[in-house]
Amino acid sequence: MSKRRSQMEHDSLVEMLADGLYSKDLKDIRADVTGFHKPDKITLPGTDGGDVPDITAVGEKLIIYEIETPDSIFDEHTEGQWSLFASYAQENGAVFCVVVPPMCVADAKHRLNQLALTAQVLTVP
Repeated sequence: MSKRRSQMEHDSLVEMLADGLYSKDLKDIRADVTGFHKPDKITLPGTDGGDVPDITAVGEKLIIYEIETPDSIFDEHTEGQWSLFASYAQENGAVFCVVVPPMCVADAKHRLNQLALTAQVLTVP
C-alpha cells in the first residue's frame, strides 16, 4: 500500500492521542508508531487477513482508535478498516472511535452513515 501524502500528519496525530490517553485512566495503551508497543491485529472469525488499528487502550472495555486525515476519510482502505473495527467492536463489546481533525467531523459522520457503521467520532487538534 502506498503511503498517504499526509502520513506524517497522521503519525503525529497518533502519537499525540496515544500520549494523551495516559491521563485518561486507561491501561495497556498501544499505538502503531515508534515508541509504543504495536496494537494486536484485529481479525474476525471466518475472514481472511485483518488489520492493525492505530491505537488500542483498555478502560472498562477495549477501545479501538483509528485516526484519519482529510484525505483518508473516503479512501477505500479506510472503508475496509472501519468495517472490520466496527464489526469487531460490536461482536466483542468493544468501542470503536474514529478520530479526525475538527474540520473533518461532518465528513467522518457522513461516511459512517454511508457505510451503515457505528463509531464514536472524536477530534484531535
